[in-house]
Amino acid sequence: MPDFMGVQLKLPEVPNSACAPLKSGTGKEIKYLHYSSFLHKNRKLPLLCATNIKGEGYNAPERGTDVWNSSEQVLARYQLDNSFYGNDGNTFDRGHIVRRVDTCWGGDDIVDDAEKETFMWTNCTPQHKKLNQQGGVWFELEQHVMENGVKNKIADISVFAGPVLDENDKYFKVPTGKLKEALIQIPTEFWKIIVWKKSNGNLYAVGFLMSQWEFIKRKVIDKPSAAAAKEPLPDSYFENLKFKDHQTYQVPISVIQEKTGIKFDWANVNFPYKARRARTVQATPLKNKITFGSIYNKMKRIRATTGLPTNSKAAIRAVHAEEKPLSKAQIARAVRQGFQGAIKQYTLTNIKL
Repeated sequence: MPDFMGVQLKLPEVPNSACAPLKSGTGKEIKYLHYSSFLHKNRKLPLLCATNIKGEGYNAPERGTDVWNSSEQVLARYQLDNSFYGNDGNTFDRGHIVRRVDTCWGGDDIVDDAEKETFMWTNCTPQHKKLNQQGGVWFELEQHVMENGVKNKIADISVFAGPVLDENDKYFKVPTGKLKEALIQIPTEFWKIIVWKKSNGNLYAVGFLMSQWEFIKRKVIDKPSAAAAKEPLPDSYFENLKFKDHQTYQVPISVIQEKTGIKFDWANVNFPYKARRARTVQATPLKNKITFGSIYNKMKRIRATTGLPTNSKAAIRAVHAEEKPLSKAQIARAVRQGFQGAIKQYTLTNIKL
């Protein structure tokens, strides 16, 4: 919905010639409940996924068994499926671009289907297991903007995200299975843009980049048929900053546009971060870690009984005082299952909103 936040926000312009066509023969947008995807026809990975998140509507069910499916909207030959992920030598996770919890808002009759629809190959990219399981900061960016973008309110947001599909991405040789010996280009970087509406009625957008280079650099190779072997990427190849593990950087929207070829032609959107250089997002681990679902439910009750604004410091203190924190075992299990996006583990700082 382009008017999800009450202000028109058009979809970014993706490179049309790179997109996989729909089976219907018209359009390139693969639509699901609460999100949509544009698929790169050669890389077989999403160019762009766009989702709307209802800030106070969180209603995610307990995570069940992951069952990934092919989209019926595009041909199978455009989708990188378990022929790769099931035969990669346990190197990569099936990385959601749209988090399963992001679409889980609304009534019980909707959220089950909305969650299942995030388990589509059209919403999946190869993410090194360490990146996918340790990237807590990356998974909490949406929540940070929802809690801090608008004073005294949990904001609704729109999120645009995807891998940076660079033509110079290196290759992973599939060791076994149907795709044995096949060379699959692996994205090095991932990007995310979050848009929200402030109390002044205007839209604002911030952008972020994350790299998995530190994790994959010994797993990927140059294409053997290349005319000349390229020098390996230096550890400090991005903006003179060394990517360390799952470190996340705030960047101007223009940098993401240059890297992806996607045009964010938003004349009615303000961009608070204008510096050309990247800015490292800082994260301070919380002593008591609780789920966002618990935060929302208890905040609503506190607001109803005390009148405190939903995300006021007093309400947040009351929530943490009342809520029993998750155990280390519960957190470890959630992270292994890719559920870390539903747990508030950090306080994020050094983000300009």
